[in-house]
Amino acid sequence: MNAGDLLTLNIEKVAHGGLCVARHDGVVIFVRHALPGEIVEAKLISLAPGKRSWFAQTISVKKASEKRITPKCEFFKADGCGGCDWQHADSQYQRELKLEVLVEQLERFGQVANARQISSINAVEPSQSNWRTRIRVVANDEGKWGFRKTRSHEVQVVDKCLIADNSINDVLKTLPAGNPDDEILIVKSKEETIVYPVEKRAPSAPNSTQEVDGHDFAVAGDGFWQVHPGAASVLSRQIKESVKGLKVESFADLYAGVGVLAHGLLQEFPTANAIVVEADRSAAQNAKENLKGFKNVQVSSERVDKWVRGVKNKFDVVILDPPRSGAGQTVMQQICRQTLQKIIYIACDPAALARDILIAKKNGWELETVVAFDLFPQTHHIESVAVLVHE
Repeated sequence: MNAGDLLTLNIEKVAHGGLCVARHDGVVIFVRHALPGEIVEAKLISLAPGKRSWFAQTISVKKASEKRITPKCEFFKADGCGGCDWQHADSQYQRELKLEVLVEQLERFGQVANARQISSINAVEPSQSNWRTRIRVVANDEGKWGFRKTRSHEVQVVDKCLIADNSINDVLKTLPAGNPDDEILIVKSKEETIVYPVEKRAPSAPNSTQEVDGHDFAVAGDGFWQVHPGAASVLSRQIKESVKGLKVESFADLYAGVGVLAHGLLQEFPTANAIVVEADRSAAQNAKENLKGFKNVQVSSERVDKWVRGVKNKFDVVILDPPRSGAGQTVMQQICRQTLQKIIYIACDPAALARDILIAKKNGWELETVVAFDLFPQTHHIESVAVLVHE
């Protein structure tokens, strides 16, 4: 088997990462732009990590799934934009596939035997197009703007993006030519849509204003913010739902960003002692500003893995929203020791979530529920809220 080979493959099931699994002569092949149950002709692209399996791209569909639809974006093609994964499936089926991946990861890496019974996924409007409130584009050799192709540095030039907010597309159409390899962010805030050169990102970058459930939050225009306009609200509401019936006198919000989730919990428990930990100094400063209306709030601009080594307090609830790689053993073990009632884990990667849940299970905690939200329609990404309680 060599890169460029064309193979006829029977697609077995969905895999993590917006891919599906097939086998050829006993070798696992991860196929893009396929669906379970299909027969496709696919081109081998490259060896996967470990060099025991391959990545492949669907070239043509010999037997289509009844779930297959015609993609609406002209750039969703074999050698096109690498941003979307599932435009060939309707939104309901996309969520079914994503839930299947979540359950499989929890069973496989988290050893959660009842994962299917305690996991669910919800749609969030807008659920198909024009939802993304920031995009990052790069200029090609001719200065034209676009997105990277899958597993490539090549640029797919675009004049619009199906999943981007219309105000972002309006800006994209009028961008002047860039220098080769220039990168910019186009960000929609509450009042305007702004262009930020990536190379100028700095703690002093001007703030934008984002609104969540009637409250304004300061956030660096090129800093982290959930790209779906409904994300902050649904995640905050799910956390509030998760602590119903609890008496919360203290909590910690780790990897806290600009303090949105802490703000939501403080609305429910305004006298609680809160510790908010965020390593990014710009975001931590924004968190101080965003939470200044509450008493007994301490914001720490420190790496979470360093902060946990010195923590002595115990907390009724700990919220953590780690990066895609997860929290890891040091953080999870310490959180398990310092939490009295519930650990609420917000995850953007099901595999990392599952690995961290296994650490918690080994430290006397069990997974109560996982509620996923389809905050990234057309892509393989989801955001999940997992609740852990003492065994």
